[in-house]
Amino acid sequence: MSEKESKPSAKSAVAANNQELAEITSSNLKKLISHHDLTQKDLADILCVAPASMTDYCKGRRTLGTEHLLVLKKHFDISIDDFLTKSITPPAVTVVPRSTVIDKEKMETYHKYCAAYYMYYFDTSKSKGRDLLPPKQSLHYGILYIYENPTSLDEPEFCCAAVLGISKREDVTRIKEKLDEMKDPERVIDHIGKNYDSMAYYGDFSLTQYHAFVSINHASTDKALLIFHRVDNNKPEYIGGIGTINSVSKGREHTPVIQFIGISRYPLSLSEEEIHHKLLLDYPTFEADPEMVDEMIMNFKALYADPNGAIYEQFSEYQKAVMVRSTLERFVKKSLERNMFRYGKISGATDDDQWYHVIKAASVKSSD
Repeated sequence: MSEKESKPSAKSAVAANNQELAEITSSNLKKLISHHDLTQKDLADILCVAPASMTDYCKGRRTLGTEHLLVLKKHFDISIDDFLTKSITPPAVTVVPRSTVIDKEKMETYHKYCAAYYMYYFDTSKSKGRDLLPPKQSLHYGILYIYENPTSLDEPEFCCAAVLGISKREDVTRIKEKLDEMKDPERVIDHIGKNYDSMAYYGDFSLTQYHAFVSINHASTDKALLIFHRVDNNKPEYIGGIGTINSVSKGREHTPVIQFIGISRYPLSLSEEEIHHKLLLDYPTFEADPEMVDEMIMNFKALYADPNGAIYEQFSEYQKAVMVRSTLERFVKKSLERNMFRYGKISGATDDDQWYHVIKAASVKSSD
């Protein structure tokens, strides 16, 4: 047999060995999860991998790396050789049984959030206070996909994937429409991984009494936390909301950044300018306090209202204008420093309500 003829059979043997290895490790991972009363998400956290990756490992689609095997050896006191070559019996442990009774109401609430959403947020490449980009250029888009991730246990878990850094509105619309056509979460995650790997984030989704939390990671370069108000109502689906995202800026310097972010299950008919406005939670307002007003009045009287005064005759009109401008800038700067840059806080009474009416209009239009 020639060398060329022997190559396909060698490749087939390697593929068969890899498949056998994947099946053995998949089975052993499930045993560890079950024996130690874990979820796939718990084990993903232990290995520092995305939940979607852990799903692949548990289903035999991928094999664990050496660094992951070393973590398993240290954490669970198992033999790596046994783990890779045969069905293991995990060491005996005292297990506190996990409740297998699923709260039906809780599950219904989680399922309201399972969908693909448009994301709207700002470009963070510019330095603070120096961003002069118009709304069409400063607005960025993304896709957030929340789904139920089946596990080997009775209690399900909910995960998410995101595609961030989309600059064109037509591109995000095309991606969203494509994902909406796919009903199976596995197909969606596979599509994101194959087509948008450089922009893909993976993580988990959870609800507390008052908030919805989305925690996502991009390889080893970025992690992001999104927090939204939790909406409790009798409607069958969550249509979106406005919240905050804490991540790493994508400019020349990679620095921590926090900003407001809006999501919507349905496309918004607003212009870039209008969306920009809504994400700013309306434009900043300025209110002069009595101290500022009194000083400004005194300066105006000295400069303009007393023709016989020494100050009135001492300065030219240009110099007077510079003094007025300098005083005004000082007051505005002081007010901004005191109030505008401490934190950005979502107000349930106004900001959240305004965004809700925007996305509600979009959902009604999409259902027509």
